[in-house]
Amino acid sequence: MSSETPISPGLEAHTVVASGAGVSPVPIPPNEPSRLLALQSYEIMDSGQELRYDDITLLASRICHTPMALITLIGEDRQWFKSKIGLDGAETPRELAFCAHAIVEPDRVLTVPDAQLDDRFASNPFVTGDPYVRFYAGAPLVSTDGHALGTLCVIDRKPRELDQGQREALLALSRQVMALMEERRTSAALRGAMQALTRSEALFREAYENAPIGIALVSPEGEWLRVNQSLCDMLGYPAAELTRTTFQAITHPEDLESDLILVRRMLAREIRTYQMEKRYLHRTGHAVWAHLCVSLVWDRERPLYFISQIQDISERKNIERGKAEFLTMVSHELRTPVTALRGAMGILAAGAAGELPPKAQALTALADRNADRLHRLVNDILDIEKIESGAFAYRRSDVDLNHLVTQAAVELRPYAEQYQVQIEVRSDLPRAFLHADADRLMQVLANLISNAVKHSPAGGTIEVHVTRTSDSIRVNVTDHGDGIPEEFRPHIFEKFAQANWTATNRKGGSGLGLNISRAIIQHHGGVLAFTTALGVGSTFYFELPVL
Repeated sequence: MSSETPISPGLEAHTVVASGAGVSPVPIPPNEPSRLLALQSYEIMDSGQELRYDDITLLASRICHTPMALITLIGEDRQWFKSKIGLDGAETPRELAFCAHAIVEPDRVLTVPDAQLDDRFASNPFVTGDPYVRFYAGAPLVSTDGHALGTLCVIDRKPRELDQGQREALLALSRQVMALMEERRTSAALRGAMQALTRSEALFREAYENAPIGIALVSPEGEWLRVNQSLCDMLGYPAAELTRTTFQAITHPEDLESDLILVRRMLAREIRTYQMEKRYLHRTGHAVWAHLCVSLVWDRERPLYFISQIQDISERKNIERGKAEFLTMVSHELRTPVTALRGAMGILAAGAAGELPPKAQALTALADRNADRLHRLVNDILDIEKIESGAFAYRRSDVDLNHLVTQAAVELRPYAEQYQVQIEVRSDLPRAFLHADADRLMQVLANLISNAVKHSPAGGTIEVHVTRTSDSIRVNVTDHGDGIPEEFRPHIFEKFAQANWTATNRKGGSGLGLNISRAIIQHHGGVLAFTTALGVGSTFYFELPVL
């Protein structure tokens, strides 16, 4: 019997007169608000006929030997039939529904052997009139969260009972109805999720293709798997041609090793992301400066692909190059008179013009110190220009970091003695070999140790400690000075940062040393960072991948 069958005239009449009949009030489950929300989540009310539900209704009728069987769902004010055998109509008022009583006790089958003898139903229009219900048994349809949504019920026109086997069968079939309903809800949720995913993928694809920066998926071996139009425009390659090559093939040779070191660290799960500035080779042969940001997608223990975001910074580099060329010109113009000034100060201090009066000696010493500071500033500016233009030369070889640290401490001890500071060196490693530029690492060590000396109290000691982390060698340089003020910490590696750090800048420095040191360490695939505490001191440290 179809669920689309119109309500019979007799049933419709009962619906109209029901409110006037002496029907026992329908009990309301204590969880009624949440029960109605649960029912709504299945989106099944007023749905079409489905053979799977009709099969269960037929089985219930045959097993219990009743002429009528229903799958009912109890809404706020009506009982709706999802499936039916032996009855016409699609729904009844809730106040007339036997099943509205059954859902109040979701853990048992409600059995009414003879409705005429039951005060709850004796005056019910469906008992006193068509279809003349005498027997009813309803097994609640209980959701996974415990809400009784309706019943699987069997009905007869004569009094009777169900045996134990029939009760158990009715309960088993009610669970099958709920299984179908759960499957329906899950399928609906999956369809909704798939639709949302399709919309999301479409939006992502549109954003990916129209992004103003280059975006690419790159295999762990370096092959371009997928590229957007911005990247193709940036590098001058059609997408089909670009995806037949690798990022290694179109990376500037001077930048390749630094990039590969970071790639290896990411594949070893030492780092989650990395950023760097590098040069790609355009299809026509010229270099394109880009800012590269990379993350890696994993499938458990297997790397799937890199996500690379590539922004063209050629224009910025051209502007920086212009500034750098101007600074270089000024620095070169300053170097000659500064060198001459330092030479003259040295000659005067050596007594070439005779012994100077004490006041003149003090002034000469002051001039010599400032000339030396200006000389270091000129050299640092030239180093910055070389770093930013990519002309900063690196000559890598296998070096023992223990030896470099000891050498740096020895060379800086006379400088430390001027501040009455001791340098203490210790290493946890018998050997600490790296593939690095020894001169550049010496430059970093000299900067960190001299900074620590300047900011240590007279009579203090700085510690230089070589140790090992899981996959890298670490050098700590610790002082016991005043520490770094909170407001200055985010800017400490910026150019000329010390100019704004008046509390400690009194001891000099160009404000470029830490910026240069960080660039050198990053070029080696490492990290330069610090810890500090006011009144306790600071530790600057760098980590480099082991050989």
